[in-house]
Amino acid sequence: MGINELLERQKMSKYRLSKESGVPYTTINQICNGKVRIEKCSAETLYKMSKILGVSIEDLVEDKGGDPK
Repeated sequence: MGINELLERQKMSKYRLSKESGVPYTTINQICNGKVRIEKCSAETLYKMSKILGVSIEDLVEDKGGDPK
């Protein structure tokens, strides 16, 4: 499940995730738009986002946005 799907399921906007997690909106937006690979994010960023989204860091990183390879 990708970050966009997690946000949709939780009825959460990227802006709200940014405010609640402390991760800059620009960073979240770039991850959601595929401009930044989530695997390249710092552990702190991953931790903050996973905590607010209620998933493990592994679940956040392992997802490839539904791109089967």
